[in-house]
Amino acid sequence: MARDIDVGLLRAFVATAQSGSITAAARLLHLTQGGISQRIKRLETFFDCALMERGNQGSRLTARGEMLLPEAIAFIGANDRLTSRLTGEAAVELVRIGIPYDLVGTHFPPILTAFTEQYPDVEVFFVTGSSVELSQSLENGEADLIVRECVLEESRGERLAVDRLHWVAGPGDVHLRRPLPLSFVSQSCVFRPAVYDSLKAADIGWKVLYDNNSIEATAATVRSDLALTTWLASAMPGNLRILGAEAGLPVLPDFAIELHMAAGPLSAPVQALAVLIRQHYWRDVI
Repeated sequence: MARDIDVGLLRAFVATAQSGSITAAARLLHLTQGGISQRIKRLETFFDCALMERGNQGSRLTARGEMLLPEAIAFIGANDRLTSRLTGEAAVELVRIGIPYDLVGTHFPPILTAFTEQYPDVEVFFVTGSSVELSQSLENGEADLIVRECVLEESRGERLAVDRLHWVAGPGDVHLRRPLPLSFVSQSCVFRPAVYDSLKAADIGWKVLYDNNSIEATAATVRSDLALTTWLASAMPGNLRILGAEAGLPVLPDFAIELHMAAGPLSAPVQALAVLIRQHYWRDVI
């Protein structure tokens, strides 16, 4: 016997999956956190399986959740297009952008502010993640455009800026410990291979103590002298310091910041956002 899926439940699921947390999804959908949680639980009851794993560091999709996500996005899109066509109401335009964890709070506030001033009726949906995860989102059709970071020598996209990766520490001497304690924002952090290669070449042992999917948690870990991390100079948070050559650590490589856009025709708002991103980096970052 066929059963009907509640599109409202799917919206809550997709918003949480793409934003990474119930808190962010609640802001996007103008609901309470409890309302989002309740809708996801109802969806899990409908499918009789767990779709998300929830914890202090956010929400992660299960294997079934990963399977559902692209189908849910397509379902919501079909629903909105059909509703618009039959009612004559203009569908709400949506721009989906992927932004690396370390850039969303540093580089992008003025970009998003300028965009909403130009297009006040267009909904901006942004998902944060590692550059590896964002590239996959673009490939899967889950984003209209992304900004990503990569080692300069591996840069293949539209280059917005070049920035040096630095060792970053708190007030103490954690950089003298061996093995060197490290903290990264995510397991797929694009900085990790470059850091490992540099330490290996310098014959310095290391161990990773923290992977947390949170810029705030990483900064707190480093600020408390529990570990070192690495950051691009232009995205450095406050109350941390860049270690110079006197720290005895290897020099890290330059990274490119790139813009990548989905294949096929792009809406005017998507193209306008791309223009604002280019202008911001050309004017304020380089």
